[in-house]
Amino acid sequence: MPDAAELVAHARETRVVVIGAAGAVAALECAKVGMAVTVLDDAGAGAPVADTVDLGGVTVDVDADGFGADVPAFTELVSELGLADRLEVLRPARTGIADLSAAAPAPVAPLPEGALLGIPPNPWDPAVRRVIGWAGTWRAYLDRVRPPLTIGRERNLAALVRSRMGDRVCDRLVAPVTRARWGLDPSDVDVEVAARGLNSALTRSGSLGGAVAEVAAQPQAGALVFDDPAAWPSALATRLGDLGGEVRTGTRVRSISREGGEWRIEVGEPAADDLADDSASSVVTADIVIVAAEEARTRSLLAELVELPPAEATPPVDVVLLRVRAPSISGAAPSEVVSSREGVRRVVDLTATHPSLAAAVGDGERVLHVTLAASDADDAATAATAQAAASVALGVPLAASAVVASRRVRRDGAFPAVRLGAAEEAAALHAAVEATPGLGLAAPWISGGGRADAVADAIDEAVRLRRRVLWGDDAAGSF
Repeated sequence: MPDAAELVAHARETRVVVIGAAGAVAALECAKVGMAVTVLDDAGAGAPVADTVDLGGVTVDVDADGFGADVPAFTELVSELGLADRLEVLRPARTGIADLSAAAPAPVAPLPEGALLGIPPNPWDPAVRRVIGWAGTWRAYLDRVRPPLTIGRERNLAALVRSRMGDRVCDRLVAPVTRARWGLDPSDVDVEVAARGLNSALTRSGSLGGAVAEVAAQPQAGALVFDDPAAWPSALATRLGDLGGEVRTGTRVRSISREGGEWRIEVGEPAADDLADDSASSVVTADIVIVAAEEARTRSLLAELVELPPAEATPPVDVVLLRVRAPSISGAAPSEVVSSREGVRRVVDLTATHPSLAAAVGDGERVLHVTLAASDADDAATAATAQAAASVALGVPLAASAVVASRRVRRDGAFPAVRLGAAEEAAALHAAVEATPGLGLAAPWISGGGRADAVADAIDEAVRLRRRVLWGDDAAGSF
């Protein structure tokens, strides 16, 4: 077994290349033990762990849902970076349902307090009856009188809801929520992941509504956001630089190959990527390569190296950030509105959920996060669609003059952790990569459980690789 001095020397001789800005956390984890780390900011990389845009002079987080507060690896890294006092609790969103693709103002139906994934704790609530009607309410009430012996651990969300509360609850309340948040029908959602504890509560309470009420009454970890969204990526970059890590931006990775026990990464300028002249490229060598690119790019780069099993990602989406003047918004309006139809998926009022953002914009201004199905429409047309959806969500017409600033960001498909079979698919992808020495995968699209989970997965992958290189055995050592 090598002693500490030998391990340190070996670590300093180990060269690590991370492909994609999304691999910043994995890069940092390798740099901590003295490895020489280079991050190649690939033009095809997936979304970084934190992505921000400037919206009329205000920095806005492109992600509406924050970081999970119940992921120790994330909170520990934040403390290590000296950012613990920059975190604040994301205010829970009050959810409503509306036709966000409506050409004219459409009513928003607020979901009752305590609803879980759209499942109501009390089907007699007027807010529920407004959406599912009397027929749906009476059918949902049967959940309360069905024999407890019929209850099992159903993992398919649609099957669970339909069997207990009926089709209207599933189609009119649950489906809009799951499609808006994850791009999934309820039939594709795993109850054990999307609503942890619900099946157990159902067995105890004897009804789905009672189980929802029980889960809602339990303390929730919630989510966290930074008071300045730019603080997190900036701190990561600074810490990586302090440890000697190099970040090469504007670098396109053309190919990866393994020769003589080392990795050879061919890189070039993005503008020259389609040219046949190889003189525009250069080669970077490494002992470890961690791929953190989006799915299509990852599969392309690894096609000749690893036979990756097929896996199903959700379709891409367009996120439009709008900064608008809307002084007459009611304080009781839902802060998250999900769509009852295809097209626009949801609108989130970030100034209602992100505490520091409301203070950063002017009085009477709102910052809205609009998620739409990805399209070939230009930015102006996409912004207009988002503006119309925002008018429905806010309940006030927004003229073009009310828009202070807008930004459009394309988000590629991901593997939502809540999808049935997602865990098995992710495990198969990692297993295929792990069979190749010195190769790692730290792409957020695989983790699928939110950005805090992506941090934890990236750390785990970096630890696995450095153990194998330093100790020769994944299970040995802790360096």
